[in-house]
Amino acid sequence: MSHRNTIWLEAFRETVEDRKQGPDLKLIEYLDSIPKGPVLDLGMGRGRHAIFFAKLGREVDGVDTSRLSKGISEMVSAEGLDFTYHRMDLRNFDIQPKRYALIIASKIIQLFQKADIEVIAERMQAGLKRKGVLYIYTFSVEHLEHVTKWDEIEKVEDNTYYHSEYKQHFHFFTRDEILGLFPDLKLEYYTEGLTFDKRPSRLRHTGIIQYVGRKMN
Repeated sequence: MSHRNTIWLEAFRETVEDRKQGPDLKLIEYLDSIPKGPVLDLGMGRGRHAIFFAKLGREVDGVDTSRLSKGISEMVSAEGLDFTYHRMDLRNFDIQPKRYALIIASKIIQLFQKADIEVIAERMQAGLKRKGVLYIYTFSVEHLEHVTKWDEIEKVEDNTYYHSEYKQHFHFFTRDEILGLFPDLKLEYYTEGLTFDKRPSRLRHTGIIQYVGRKMN
């Protein structure tokens, strides 16, 4: 990873991720090239992507295991947003084929083992309509070099670990693995590098990957 790319990603972290609001900059760059149609946000968290697109007038499906916050619920009702929340494990969400103009999976697919990731990737590809865009933000194997506490982490398969405290799997991707998961999509953007988590409880580097693919037919 070049020094230039690492600096860019740190700047990206400071301008987008630390403020915890609004979509990732790469999605803003792609606004004009995302076709008309519904948006799916898998693992939507605080809703910074889902609500942004709903406010743009898109029909949005958000999927997450957490309870929808009262603030988001009130906003959706008050503004009449076309937003549907599905409180469930995304592995159980039925992604309808050729339905979505945009599918977002930001900081979510790394939380599964390889077999589940492969199934999720296949469903996401199938769920895109023609010219639809897939956006991925996830962990890279470079992150493994900066993990400082290994006593609670057990390796279960290549680049996949189980954290006993969080009761959660964490998978770390290579470039070839990400590209291999989406063979039916045209690669439009890919980058990887380090960000720095400034939260006092963290203060560490995180290896990340950003990927944008498009379904051409």
